[in-house]
Amino acid sequence: SGARLMATQSGDDTQRPSALAKIHLEDGSTFTGRSFGHHESVEGEVVFTTGMVGYTESLTDPSYQGQILTMTQPMVGNYGVPDRNVMDEYGLPKYFESNKIHATGLIVQDYSHHYSHWNAASSLGDWLKEEGIPGLCDIDTRMLTKKIREKG
Repeated sequence: SGARLMATQSGDDTQRPSALAKIHLEDGSTFTGRSFGHHESVEGEVVFTTGMVGYTESLTDPSYQGQILTMTQPMVGNYGVPDRNVMDEYGLPKYFESNKIHATGLIVQDYSHHYSHWNAASSLGDWLKEEGIPGLCDIDTRMLTKKIREKG
């Protein structure tokens, strides 16, 4: 039969992120967290999303091109990432807004390197590595969002 079992999985990054990383804002504020995904320094405008749309859709949304995306959801990565090669009847990516990640970086509060979903093909961290996008976790994203909203 074509049934798939739901199982808990981990990406290549089977250990919780441990490498320290920082984000420095224009006003001199520094937030320290842990690096996951692609380990590289980037520059960009830090923006946030409070929407409840999934992280795969947000990251592939062309409106975030060149920006460092802060997600306010408390946990990100828990359902993994679907197969990037599945297309819909129009030849467009079935589970994504476009065919690549447009954000320059990702900031989250709690990155779940273990994922569980019937449709998952990989972890969020592995997908970020594949696309060359750094992620930063263990950041108080609500405080960061408040600072961005008030100071720009």
